[in-house]
Parts: sequence; structure tokens; C-alpha cells
Amino acid sequence: MKPKRRTPAPVSSGPRPLSASARFVRRAQANATGSVAAFAFMAVVAGGVWWKMESKKTRVIMVRNAETGQMEAVTVPADRPEAEAKKIFDFEAATAKQAEAAKTQAAAEAAAEPGQMTGTTKGPDPENPAIAALKEAEPLLLTGIDAGRDTALKRDAEMLSMTMMSNAYDAYRGLLERSLSAAMPELAGTEGRNRFDPLWAEAPFYKAFLRWQMLDRFSQADIAAISHDSYAREMFKWLMENPSAMEELLLTIRPEDDSAKVLVFLKDAWTANSDKFPKFFNLAVACAVVFDRDVAIAEPLGGESTVNPLSRYLWYIEKDEKGKLTAPVHRSSARDLTWVVCAPVATSELEWAIDKLSGSRKNWGNNYGLIEYLMERAVKGLNPYEEYSFAEIKKEGGICGDQSYFCVNTARAHGIPALILAGETDLGGHAWAAVKTQPDEWDTNVGRIGGVSKGEGGNAQLGGSISEQEIWLWNDRAHQSPVITMSVYRHLWLADLYAALGKINDTLATAKLANELGRSFPETWNRLYEVMEEQQQQDDYSTFADPKIVAVWREFAADMRREFRENPRMAALAARAEDEHVYPYADGNEVARAMKRERRRVERDAGEQKDLIATNLKRQGDLIKKRGEPTAARDIGRLYDTALREYGGSITGFKMMAEDYYNFSKGDTEVSRKAVRDIELAFKRVVETGSKDWFRANTESTIYQMIVGYYREVGDEGRAKLLEKRYQRLLRLAERGAL
Repeated sequence: MKPKRRTPAPVSSGPRPLSASARFVRRAQANATGSVAAFAFMAVVAGGVWWKMESKKTRVIMVRNAETGQMEAVTVPADRPEAEAKKIFDFEAATAKQAEAAKTQAAAEAAAEPGQMTGTTKGPDPENPAIAALKEAEPLLLTGIDAGRDTALKRDAEMLSMTMMSNAYDAYRGLLERSLSAAMPELAGTEGRNRFDPLWAEAPFYKAFLRWQMLDRFSQADIAAISHDSYAREMFKWLMENPSAMEELLLTIRPEDDSAKVLVFLKDAWTANSDKFPKFFNLAVACAVVFDRDVAIAEPLGGESTVNPLSRYLWYIEKDEKGKLTAPVHRSSARDLTWVVCAPVATSELEWAIDKLSGSRKNWGNNYGLIEYLMERAVKGLNPYEEYSFAEIKKEGGICGDQSYFCVNTARAHGIPALILAGETDLGGHAWAAVKTQPDEWDTNVGRIGGVSKGEGGNAQLGGSISEQEIWLWNDRAHQSPVITMSVYRHLWLADLYAALGKINDTLATAKLANELGRSFPETWNRLYEVMEEQQQQDDYSTFADPKIVAVWREFAADMRREFRENPRMAALAARAEDEHVYPYADGNEVARAMKRERRRVERDAGEQKDLIATNLKRQGDLIKKRGEPTAARDIGRLYDTALREYGGSITGFKMMAEDYYNFSKGDTEVSRKAVRDIELAFKRVVETGSKDWFRANTESTIYQMIVGYYREVGDEGRAKLLEKRYQRLLRLAERGAL
């Protein structure tokens, strides 16, 4: 169970002076009966400030008071449409009425018997005049000199204030969308890579654009859930007024994150120390997206079972301020810091790493080798630890998993992004480390050995896994450039806006431009793929087999493969494009030739990533099976029999091919028997060495066990027992040699 979150009192270096209006609001909060009444009363006060305009910029209009029915004279800005001014007046009058009703409601609830309900409803009132005012308001002025003048800025502030006071964020997002749509034709060019640069350069437009994106990531319900808290309102207002902060949050948060919990943590961080929040905003964002789910501590140290998010945030601030961190966290991006704050260890372990370890960021990987390798732990499973602490690992030694754990989590304690990678090599399973040894460079060679076909690490933010090849991509010059990264994402966000406006052609053009600007960003390929599918659904083609459509998808796949020629794992989307939009409409012989060319490219260009050949074979086998021809089983058998001998040298690749081949053969006893025999013969020809090295012998024994299991499934118990005796004898010899 996740520990209850405690909200500490605000920490600051001293009292902050309040303006007269702010002091009045604070007194209103203190004296109001019930939080709802206080909240509504603040709305009246904030709204009242709006009417105090300079006389030379105002005019008087007559407005009917909804309560008394009498006409009243009201002073409004000279350039304000009369209808909009009346709506704001109605909103404030209704808010005052709601405040009085809230007092009555609070008193009734206080007097009610335990368990009784008073008939209250939650959520925004559908008849709230603020929602109506926002829905019918004229678009905000976002372009030109007048957009930066006091009148436009004050109106923008009023609309945001009205939104926050009434939790009318959906209506406000609609106003932003109308305003952005009206302003874009005045700013955007029609062609060229830089045609949208005027959008980003127009400050009022860009702030509104970022706000629109923010309200896409965080729902009205998410924001309303924290809006009862004055600190939360302060935090959210600061965020909505700060474009650089909105950019950082939008670059970091993902659709899979729990947006409601992200907001709750940001509120808690502001409450705990609002003075430090701007400086450590990136750290707060990293904690928010990592700790939107519980992070378990690896071992029961200090009686804790999960990381306390707020304590972790404040701990890093304290160490940063004292200059204790090798890589100060206030200098890192939120995305990098997700690989720092996630350390699954107790605070006492972080303190040990600060006190006992030092060294340069560049050479932090040396701490992997600082841990002596224990062969008995590898062979016999020896556990020399009582607590599994950093101190014990350093004293007793360990195997590759312990070395990686020590290196990575002590790096995180010092503010250095790092993660553990693991995969299968030709010598068996192995763990090593990826460490960001420079501000612009990740090193994935810390403790790495050769023959790794598919290295993966845990995704600290989203759960699941992340490949070593994706980390290599982070070292790309474009990914390390804040200017290029920001440009790419701005265009992706603009594509979202065009999509919301129902402009599919503009959405596609913008997605293509984002892809052109960020060819090495998988996100641009994914977005382009989505938009191409959407447009395909709308185009008036009689069938998706139309040559025009097939040619477009063929070009997409070819372009992506060229871009990721040296890192083909990142081109998985190209295979999907072919399997869904090209190969179903192609001749079987043509598909076979294309698949074979791809296998040769992987063999030539992909280095250790031979498991991609197994993936290619599985795709071809699936396509053969879908065609449903009588010779399908024979064709798949020939495909795999040849491939196992040609490409079976990689342990990971061989195991994947063998498993897929056997699975394809299931359902026909004779075909299955042949498949197992083919697998055994290929294993003896290209994999088995008979080595007495413990690691190699152990690896080969796992394949022997797989084949033994297959023989038992097809009913050949005699062959299974023979192979079982063979690999057990090899393991005994290897174990004696290792110890």
C-alpha cells in the first residue's frame, strides 16, 4: 500500500510581502465559512479588480442585476464588447450567489447526522455563466503590436482568472482553439522549412498555443481535483504564465503517465518549497512522471517499502544546494532526471553513496569494476549479503547484476543519469550499465561484453522496457540539440492542433515537416504513420490495394530503413507499414525476395543485432501461413531449415528462430518431428562447441533443454533422455573447471 502523502508547511527564506489586494484575499480565505465559500468569494474580489480601469480607457454601460432586477451602471474598458462585459458581470453576480449558497450548504452538512447526504453534486455547474461567457467570447488577440498592449494582456489575464475560479478549463481550451485558429492565417507561411517560425516568435500566440497543449495533457477533472488548494492555484497559474516551464513539462510527460497524479505531485512540490520550485522545476517534473506509480525499494532497508516521492525531491534539492552532487540536478533536463530520481533504494543508501564515493562523472563507470566478481555466486547461487546494501556489495563482491546495481544507483545518488541493461550474449545472460558520462553523451559500454543481440533496460517513467539502441539514438547530434528538439516537437504539437481543427491536409503537411526536421526522431515517424492512415481512410479510393496507396507506403518504409540503416531496430515501424499496407497486395515471390534482401542488410549492417533476422523470418512465415496454400508447411520448413544454418551463429537469434519454427510446425506430428530434428542438426552444426567454459557450457545447455522439451512434446522420449544426459555431463565438467 502506498504511504499516505504528508504535505509539509511551506518553506521559504522569509516572509514575502503581499499587495493590498492579496492581503484582502488572504483575509477573505481565513474568514469564509467552508472552502467552497472562500473560493467563490475570492472570485468576486479578483473580478472586482478588473473594473478598476483608468477613466480615459473606460466607459459606462447599464447592466440588469439578475438578483434585484434593477438596472445598474457599470464601468468597463472602452474597447470591450458590451455583450462580453455583461457576461463577466453576470458571472461575478452568480459567483457571489454561489458563495452564499455554499455557506448555507456547508452549515447544513455540518449539522447533518453522520452518514446523511445533503444532495450536493460535484463538478462544474452546467449553467455556470463563466462557461457560457468563455464559449461565446470573441477570440483573444494573439498577433500584432496590439496583442502585447495592456488591454489585450489584461483581457487574457481575466479569461484565465475566470477559468481558474470556475474550473471551466474545457471552455477555456475551446476559446484558445478558436483564437489560435483565427491567428494562424496571419502568421503561417505557405511553404519552406521555416514557414511556421512566425508562430513561435509571436509571444502571445505561442503562450496560448502551449496552454492549449497543456489542457490537452491535463483534463478539467485533473485540474479541478487540486483546485481547492490555494497553493495548487498559485502553482498552476505560475505554470500557465511560464512558456519555458510548459515546454519542459510537455517535452517530458507522455500519454501513458497518470496526469492527475503528476499534477498532485507538482502541487506538493510547490507547497513544500515554492521559492525553490522555479530553480528545481525540472526535478519536480521528473519526480512527478516517475512517481505517478509506486517505485519499490529493492530490499527492505530501513523499514521502507516504496520511495517517498516528496522526500526524494527535497533530498536532491538539499544535496544540490550544498554542492554535494557530482552532476547538479538543477542543470539537467527533466527527461534526464527521470533516470536519476528513480533509484529503487532507501535514502540511507543515497547518503552512503554521497559520503563514501567520489569521482568524476566521466569516469563513474569505473565503479562497475570496483565490485569484485564472485564466481561462486554465478555457479552456485551463493548469497553473501544480509541487507544487500552498497556497503555490503562493495565489501563482499558480486556478479554482473550486482556490479550494475552498484554502479547505476550510486551514479543516480550523485545526480548522474544511469540505468541497468541486460540481455543474452553468446556466453549467457549478462547485465551492464548505461551512464550519461557527459552532458551530451550516454555510454552503454560500462561492463558490456561482446555478442549482445538485444540489450534492454527498465523504463523508469513508463514501465516496460527500453532498448540499448534507443539509448544510442540519444547521442545523435539532433537529439542533443535543444533547438532542433524544440523545433521538432513544436511541429508535432501543431499537427495536433490542425487535427483538432479537422484540417487533415494541414495535419499531414505539418507531420511531414516535423519528420523532415527530425528524421532521427522515432516520434516523427510514428506521427506521420498515424496521419497517413487517417488520410487513407478519408481518401476516395475504391480499395486500399490501389497502386497509389501501396506506392506511398512502400516509399515510407524505404525512407525509414535508409534513415536507420545503422540502427535497424529503430525502423520497426517500417516493417509494420510493409506488413499492413504493402505485402498483402504483393506477389508472394516478390515478398520473399524483399524479405531476403532485408536479412542480408541486417547481416551486413546490424552488427550484433542478429535477432532482427529471426523477427524477419517470423514475419515471412506469418505471411506464408496467411496465404493458406497447401504447400505452406513445406515452404515454412524450407525457409527455417536454411536460415538456421545460415544465421544461427547468434545464441539469441538461434533460440528465437528455433522457437518460431517449432511453433509454426505444431498441429502436425510429422511436421513437428522434422522441425525438431532440423533444429537439433543446426544446433550441432553452428552453435555447439563442447566448451568447458562455465558460461558457454551453461548457455549451450539452455538450448539443449529447449530441444529436449520439444522431443518430449512430439513423443520421442528416447532422444530426449539421450540429449539430457549429454548436456548434464557437460555442465558438471564446466562447473568443476569454474570452481
